[in-house]
Amino acid sequence: MSQLALPNLRGGHCWPGREIRDPTVCEATLAHRYPADMEVIRRHHMPELKKPIAIIAFGGWNDACDVASTSADFVVDAHNDPDVFAEIEPDAIYDFQQHRPSITIDDGVARKLRWPTIRFTALKRPADAHDLIVVSGPEPNFHWKTVARSIAELLADVGVDQVILAGAYVGAVSHRETVHLSGVGSDTVSVIRSGLDSADYEGPTGMVGVVQGACTESGIRSLSIWAPTPPYLGGNPYPKAVLAIIEKFSDMTNLHIDTSELIAVDAEYTQKVDDALEDAGSDISEFLEELNSYNEPFLGTLSDKHRDSDEPPSPNLDPERADALVDEIVRFLEGNG
Repeated sequence: MSQLALPNLRGGHCWPGREIRDPTVCEATLAHRYPADMEVIRRHHMPELKKPIAIIAFGGWNDACDVASTSADFVVDAHNDPDVFAEIEPDAIYDFQQHRPSITIDDGVARKLRWPTIRFTALKRPADAHDLIVVSGPEPNFHWKTVARSIAELLADVGVDQVILAGAYVGAVSHRETVHLSGVGSDTVSVIRSGLDSADYEGPTGMVGVVQGACTESGIRSLSIWAPTPPYLGGNPYPKAVLAIIEKFSDMTNLHIDTSELIAVDAEYTQKVDDALEDAGSDISEFLEELNSYNEPFLGTLSDKHRDSDEPPSPNLDPERADALVDEIVRFLEGNG
């Protein structure tokens, strides 16, 4: 079986809730203790769902090419009447200079202010044995343990006994290859039943790993699905990996999710990337051939590309964006020459 290696974390990290013996080491952590009078999750109402399965994805470190978050959005958009029944209060978990709120202004009038948050969306499927809950939003800056345990607690309260998480990383793959997914389960049986390649890894993790650990503590079975993305795509979308994850969701849950539109987008996008590569010249062809000789994904830093942006993440699978790949591919080759 192939081995999954996730990217290394850049820089240090102060873990909220950890005992601080030297206050000069991490005063930021002390300044960000969770407010005692603030609820972690604001529950609008409790939906009535039948044997719900939860799908979880976070934007940021474990979301190369927006694959994981786009997959979650695709599942929500594929259903009528999505019901946002709970949200995590953003004030204590985000640095708003990194995850800024967004505003809608119409004819000079401020119409709507939207805050970054993690939302719980209920999706009813009357013809199936299970309903769905999608949990998605930007990876928090603070209080990971508190947030993760609160997510697991709410999922247990609504009757969830199976959680599927999505993640994506930069791998030694090309956009022309079949996407080979890997799995990390709460137990060996979950991985075997999924039919995914197993993974061996030891090192830093993102919110996906922390939430998966909280689910295990709460007695909820979980499996995280990981997709590799081509290193030369940078921050561009990668619909082929989104399609692979959605198809695995459908396969594991026995819930059919229509992917016909996504298949068409993937085909058009792949052609656009091929055209961009041809314009980039022969160097990229040689590089793609070299990728086939690697057995492991690249180990590198996968940072949130929205870190320095005033704009919130907005996944876009528009194939026309592939036209901008030529310059990015050339820059990538120059940096790896």
